[in-house]
This record gives sequence, structure tokens and C-alpha cells, in this order.
Amino acid sequence: MKKKIPNLVKNLDTLKGSKELILKQWLSYDSPQKILKLHDIDKNQFLSDYANGVFDYFMGVIAGVVNIGDCPVMRKFLAFLKGKEIKTEELFDICSHFRRSIVDFTYDANINSKNLFEEISYMFDQNFQGLLGFYTDTIYQKEKEIDRHVKLLSEYQNALDESAIISKTDKDGKITYVNDKYIRISGYDADELIGSYHSIVKHQDMPEDYFKDLWFQLENMGIFRGTIKNNKKNGDYFYVDVTIVKIVDPYDNTTEYISIANDVTTLIDARLEAQKASQAKEYFLSNMSHEIRTPLNAILGFVNLLIDQDLSKQHRKYLEIILNSGENLLSIINDILDFSKLRSGEFTIEPRIFSIHSEISHTLELFVASANLKEITITSFIDPSIPKELYADSLRIKQILSNFLSNAIKFTRNKGHIHVEATCKDRILRVSVRDNGIGIAAGDISNIFTAFTQAGGAEVEHMVGTGLGLSICHQLSQHMGGMVHVSSELGQGSTFWLELPVEIHDNSCQVFNDLEEIKKYKKIFYIKDMQHDYRSASFLRYANIFGMDIEISEKIRSEHDVVIFLEEDVDEEFKEKIINSNKKYIALTNRPSDIYERYPHISTICFPLYCSKIKAAFDELNHPDEAPLHKLEKAKKFKGHVLIAEDNEANQELIKILVERYGLTYDLANNGLEAVNLYKANNYDLILMDEQMPTMDGNEAVRIILDYEQENNLRHTPISALTANVIKGAKERGLMSGFDSFLGKPIVIKELERVFSNYLRVSKIPAPNKKVATKNSSIEGLDLYKLTQELMLSESELLMLANLFIKKMSKQIPEMQEAILKRDYSKMALIAHSIKGSSGNFRLEDVQESSTKFEKMAKKKDVNYNYEEAFKKIKDRLLEIKII
Repeated sequence: MKKKIPNLVKNLDTLKGSKELILKQWLSYDSPQKILKLHDIDKNQFLSDYANGVFDYFMGVIAGVVNIGDCPVMRKFLAFLKGKEIKTEELFDICSHFRRSIVDFTYDANINSKNLFEEISYMFDQNFQGLLGFYTDTIYQKEKEIDRHVKLLSEYQNALDESAIISKTDKDGKITYVNDKYIRISGYDADELIGSYHSIVKHQDMPEDYFKDLWFQLENMGIFRGTIKNNKKNGDYFYVDVTIVKIVDPYDNTTEYISIANDVTTLIDARLEAQKASQAKEYFLSNMSHEIRTPLNAILGFVNLLIDQDLSKQHRKYLEIILNSGENLLSIINDILDFSKLRSGEFTIEPRIFSIHSEISHTLELFVASANLKEITITSFIDPSIPKELYADSLRIKQILSNFLSNAIKFTRNKGHIHVEATCKDRILRVSVRDNGIGIAAGDISNIFTAFTQAGGAEVEHMVGTGLGLSICHQLSQHMGGMVHVSSELGQGSTFWLELPVEIHDNSCQVFNDLEEIKKYKKIFYIKDMQHDYRSASFLRYANIFGMDIEISEKIRSEHDVVIFLEEDVDEEFKEKIINSNKKYIALTNRPSDIYERYPHISTICFPLYCSKIKAAFDELNHPDEAPLHKLEKAKKFKGHVLIAEDNEANQELIKILVERYGLTYDLANNGLEAVNLYKANNYDLILMDEQMPTMDGNEAVRIILDYEQENNLRHTPISALTANVIKGAKERGLMSGFDSFLGKPIVIKELERVFSNYLRVSKIPAPNKKVATKNSSIEGLDLYKLTQELMLSESELLMLANLFIKKMSKQIPEMQEAILKRDYSKMALIAHSIKGSSGNFRLEDVQESSTKFEKMAKKKDVNYNYEEAFKKIKDRLLEIKII
């Protein structure tokens, strides 16, 4: 190489010594500066990282150290320029100006010659050829790589075309491409589709909001995934699971959209058919359960009435068998009904403020009798520190507890033991039921909460039940955000428990607020039961929390204020001794007993124990002359002022009587507008609102009241719907409209009392019963005995209500006949609704049923329905009701 460039070799030292000058000259030319600036290349970086290296490379070639045409620095520079999109001519321009800077230097240094110029040009050409070859090879490799990717993409496209439905649209949504599969499934030709919008296949079942959401997701996230129902050209439909992707240019501008979809019509159709079959099954279960339960309730009601009659021992035994079997059947039907509601999604959770102390204690008392039949003792511990008021669905909590207790009694042998416990820590309520019954085999535990399943074994073969109870408990707990659990050992017993998150409405504790009656006793003596220690433990656990100073022994050995003993475990001598004693005693009994009723110094507590029961026993010792509240007045009384919105005069009178019976005061509104005005002017604890009234209906009145509460930041007043509309879904729609509860017509006393219990405080002072003057009259056409039993009204009160009813019907009958003649469907429906509500309260089921159908047909304006014949049937029945 040196032989070809002798002049450069001769001047090598001069060139190397002038490196800085030559490089400075190179970067002073306009063209390289513009190119570097155009591609955002820092001039100083280019000088230090690349220009220096290029110069050193050329000097190395002249010195014979490196070979011409393989400049590593230029390769490095090309790699740097990879993302800059620099053109070949621009690269050549930069390199040619390096040559020019060396040539210019030779002139300035007076070492120039023709031979030197040719040698510089030769070196530059050789080097650029090598660089160009490297650059060309790189491009070739890239092209080969691109070809490979294009081929691969083509294969992907072919695979997609075979398996998926492909389409593309421009940025405005106009179709620009469809594959053969799209054409085949839609039934349209390509010419019909291309240039059209996708609305060409849009199915009428797809809502506009769905496509608004589709475009929103595409614009904001660049992708949409979903299921769409489309129309074929022949009118059939098809479903697709689709993914749509937005395609953008380098400047993030939308250029087109590509849609990749799969046909899922068969899958969707199968799923819809399965849902229809499931709904039909659930409807059948629900409907049949209801149809069976209605007559069964009547059977059980009359059996209960007959048992109270003066019967022979044998007849009473037969009735008790019928009653027990009927109650078992009713329990099975209720399980099926609850299960079907849970499965069909109709089941609703209704949280409210409640006291767990009251709810569990009331539930426990319901099972004492059935436990006593098997001589099973129920003990309990309801933690006194549980806050006074919790917020959850107390009805469903009691339902779960009742199921646990029912199973425990069923599977515990005679003379067994069941323990119930309730605690609340970190806002988690835990309610457990432990028994020492037959237990569950390890292999059955995993399926114990599965529907229609019972633990196996010979001992349970004779047990009655659906196998739904625990499954219902499991589903109920999940609906409330909790969980049910079980632990068991075969032959040793089982423990079932519920863990449920609850809100704390009042953090104070009602139990510790009033313990003065217990604290009066400084010396309390307890005779320990050595044989049944679990009963002693039940009492002593409460005593320890209450801070009682108790001396425990098997015999009385010292002076005492109160002696507590287990009544079943003391002998007759002890009983006679305490009866004649001047000390005070509390007897703990396994079952209700009145043997100490006549002795004021002896109080009785029957297991299971809980705070209020223990406190009541001490109160009774302190105030023996004051009879317990329940002995003075059986009917529960409430505190509160109620607004009644009802347009039917007979219904008004009935509700007024019932409200007064419960010790409540009230105001009366004849329509929704009056109700709203009264609400704004007064304070109420509860509103009973009829749904259908003139001037303004109940639903509109509720909306106005709720808006008024929100605007004025007022405490919410509970509102219960009062309506004859009890068809499926009416309750759910009412609750969604803002009602807090739902009362159907005819009014059922237990349901009315449930609403009062949910929203009003219980009064400890019994309200005086109003005396109603007795008239020597009677009523034809009504079942007086049934009405007095179900509505708890006297005959004189029923006589007054019947008189109002007859007057109202005498007015509505001609109004209805005129409306039928004019075919005034709106008025016909309104009058029929009024008759339906009034007749329901008088238990005129045939009139209620006929007027319900009449109302439905009138609302639909059904011209084929025989209104005259239907109303004649209603009128004839109403005219049978007379006061004689």
C-alpha cells in the first residue's frame, strides 16, 4: 500500500501534527453542518466519537498499520445513523468533505502536488467503496429480513382468513376489506360490503349505547373486545366474539381499523337455551312451592285452632301428628322456595339496624320446645360487649342460625347438649352452634354445603329434609359478603358457624348500661353442678363478665344475699327449705317451669341464658310486686308517629285501628300530594304509603320525599309500600323506587308488626286499648271468625269497617258500570284496583282475584275481554255483604 501513496507517507508526520486543524476545517463547511443539524447530530459528539477516529484510521492506512476500505469507526457511525434515516448522498457528502479538508490543508501548507492529490483521492475512493459495500450489505440483509417478515405475515393472514372473520374499515368506519369467511357468514357479496358501514349487518337487538361504548374504547384505548349480534342478508342472525384494533401512522393519526372475530352463534344459542330452561325450572319450583304453601297454611291454621279445643287425648295426639307433619312439609317447601329464588337471582338482601342480643335471644326461644322434646339442653353465650346496634340483614342471620339449630337438634341424641355463641371483633360477627351429636364423616364434610346433600349413615336415613338448608345458608352468607364453616368429628359432634362483616351503627353496649339491680347483691352463692358442668359454665361465664362476686360450693356454707342453683339437680328437701326461707334464690332450669311462681323470693331462669334474661331475674327479685311486662300486656307496643297515605276509606279505618292497637299516633293523607305536604310540615318515624292513589301516586310521592330529604340534609324517614300489587317483581321494583319495605294487601298482622319492629322503638308502657261500643248487629257474607282471628279486631270494630266498605262499594259499583259502558279503561282499572285492595282486607279472595284480572285487562285495553260478565261476578259477590 505504501508504494501506491509515497507522497502521503512522506508527509505523514506533517498531516498527523495538523490533526486538529484538518478536523476543524472538515466541520467548518456548510454542507456537513447542515446535514448534522438536519438529523439532530451534535457537532461536538460527532467530532469526539467519529471524526477523530476517521482521521486516525486514515493515518493508520498511510503508516501501513491498517487495511484500506474497512474503517470500523465509519461502521460505528452507520450504526448510530440507523434510526436517523440519513440518505446515501448525505453520507457521501460528509465523507467527501473530509477529503476536501485534507486537500485544502496541503495547499495551505504548500506541500500540494498533482501526485499528492491523486493519492488522497485514491485513498478516499478505496475507503468509500468499502463503506458503501458494508452499507449495501446491511440494506440487503434488512431487505431479506423484511421479505421474511412479509412472508411470515402473509402466512399469518392466510391462517387468520381460514379461521377468523376479518374486516377492515377506514378511519370513518367505512368497510375497505372483508375476507371470504365474512362474506360467507353474512351472506353479502364483497361489492355490497366494501364501501358500506357495519350498520349493514347491525341487529335490532343491539342497543345504541353498546356501539357508543365501542367507539369510546377504540378512541381512548385503541382496542375493543366484545360480543356482537349481527344480521345476515337473509334475515337470520349470527353472534361474533370480536377484537377491533385501531391502526395509526407514525404521527399517531388514525388510518384504519381492523376487526378479527370468531363465530360463536352455536355457543350463545346453547347458553340462552340453558338459561331459558333454568328460568323455567326456577319458575316452576317457585310457583309450585307457593301454590302448595297457600292451602298448607290454612291446614296448619285450622289444626292449631282445633288443638286448643276440648278434645280427647287420642284426638289431640292425631292433631299433633298432623301439625308436626305439616310443619315439616312447610319447612321443605320454604327451603325449595328460598333455593329457587337464590338460583334465579330474585333473592334480595335487606340490611337494617338491629340488636344481635335481641335477635339471637328471640331465635333461641323458638327452639326450646323442640329441644325439650329430646331433653336437649341449649346453652348460649352472646358476648355482652357486642355493640348495641349493628347494620346487616338480621332476618337472614336468624335464618342461618335457625337452620344451624334445627340441624343440631335433629342430629343430637336425647339428653344431649347444644351451645350457641355470638361474638363481634373487628367488625366481623361470628355466630356458632356446637352440638355433641352424631357428627359428620370426614368424606362428607367437603360436600356438606352442596344442594340436595346430607351426610350419610344409618342414623340419618329416617331424617326429614330437603338437603337444601345448609346450601341456602352458604348462599345467603355469600350474598351478605360472609361465609359459613363447619368442623366435625364422627360420633363426637359438629360445630357450624357464620362469619359476617357488619357495620356498627351504635358503638355503645346496651348490656352494661344498667347493671345496678345485679350490683346491689354483694354476696352471691352458687351451688355448682358437678354432673352437668357445661350448664354451670354457661352461667358463670356471664357472671364473670358482669363482675359478680360469687362463692362457689356444692353446699351453702355462709351468709348470702342470693343463692343460685340448678333446679333439676337439687332434692325435694332443698326445695322445701328454700320455699320457707327468707333469703333470695334464683333457679336455673332446663325447661320452663312455674313451680316457684307463687314465691316472690325465688326467681327462675330457663336455659338458654342471655343477658336480658339474667337481668330480668334479678329485677324480679328486687321488685317482686311488679309483674313482668309480658304478663301485663301480651300485645307488643311501639313508640312513634306514623303518616298513613291511603285513599280507600275502609282501608283507612282498618289501618287506623291497627296502628292505634300498637300504641302509635298517626296522620292521614288521602293521596300522594297530601302525604308530601304533611311530611314537609311534620316529623314522622314511619310512612305507610299506598302505591296507587289519585292526584299523585305513591311512587311519585316517595321520589319527592327522598329529594326533599337530600336537598335539606334530613335524616331519612323509613317508607313502607302499602299495596295490593303483589305480583312477581312488584316488591323488587318498589324497593328500587325508594321504598324501604313492602306491605301487601290484604294486611297480614305479622308483616305489619315486622315493619314496626324494623323501624320503630318498642314501648315499655302498654298503650290503652280503646273501647269500641258493641252493637247488636251482625254481618252477612263475611267470615267474621276468620277476620277477628287474623286482624285481631272485635266484632264491633269489624262492623264499623264493614259498614264503610258497603258504603264505598255502593258508590263504586255504579261508577264502574258507567265506566264499562263508556269503555273508559283508565277509570275501569282505577276502580278495579280500589275494589281489589278493599276486598283483600276482608279476605274476599274471589273478589280480589277477579278484580285483579279485571284491572290487568283494563290497563292493557283488551277489547276481547268480557268486562260486563266479569264485573257482574264481582258485583253479585259484593252485594251478598249486608249488615243485619
